[in-house]
This record gives sequence, C-alpha cells and structure tokens, in this order.
Amino acid sequence: MTASFGPPTPTNESTAVTTEPPETGLVVRYSFLWPREHDRGEIEGRKDRPVCLVVPVDVGQGAVVVFPITTQEPLPGRSAVAVPDTERRRLKLPGDRPCWIMLDEANSDVMPGSYHLVPLETHPLRYAYGRFSPAFMRVVLRTMGESIRARQLRMVPRER
Repeated sequence: MTASFGPPTPTNESTAVTTEPPETGLVVRYSFLWPREHDRGEIEGRKDRPVCLVVPVDVGQGAVVVFPITTQEPLPGRSAVAVPDTERRRLKLPGDRPCWIMLDEANSDVMPGSYHLVPLETHPLRYAYGRFSPAFMRVVLRTMGESIRARQLRMVPRER
C-alpha cells in the first residue's frame, strides 16, 4: 500500500491517504533510515518512529526533509534539540521519557507519495501526531541551520 497526502482522487482512491499537508513542524510516523544503516547498504529503516518534517524553500515540489525523534540522549557534540515535555504531551508522542530531535541526521523524501510513512491508526487512517508549535520550531530551525553551516548534517535520500 502506498501513502500519500491529500484528498482521494480517482487515481489514488485505493491508496492510503492522509489529509495532513506536508509542512514544517508536522510530526508523522516514518520508517527512518539512519545514515550508519544506509552506509552498511540497508535500504529500510529498522524501526518506525516519530519524525519532524521540514519543507525546504525553493526546492522541488513535495520535497521534505525528515529529522528523527528519539528517546536516546544525544552524545556530546551531536546537534539535537530537546522536545519540551509540553510539546511531547500535546502531540501524544509515544512513551513518557524525554525525547530529542536529532538535527545532524536526516532523510530526504517527497510527499505525497512516500512509501516510508507509517499509519498511526487505520480506522480512521491517520499518519500525523500533530504539529510542533511555531515557537519551538524557531528553535529547531535555528539549530538545524547551525548544523548545516557546521557541515554536520548527514542526509540519506529515500527511494520512492
């Protein structure tokens, strides 16, 4: 089954559909492929996890960058932002442990049409946890920019 964003059309009625448009700050469930796994030749993520979408400006239609959200505390020197507990609870992210958005590892993908989206529930079909607040996303984007300028960001392009 494929996953796409947008309302059903005659060409995608039988596919999985979410009504959430891909936009910066949207948190979805995704089969994230870590760069170290990609380097070993793996092509699928080992674990579905929440990820934060960033929609680049002036890039191809539907291009998104997804940053993994993890409960493993980042090692020193890594680029990450702690998710405030209020944001984690509001989005109902899994578990009750602290979590971080890793901003030095990412996947590039295209939405609609990514095969790597994973539904949170099927009745009704839902992919998104929700959106991070604009105030928190300003912190995320600033830290992401620092990671890019420091050439720390490792990006894995995903196959469609």
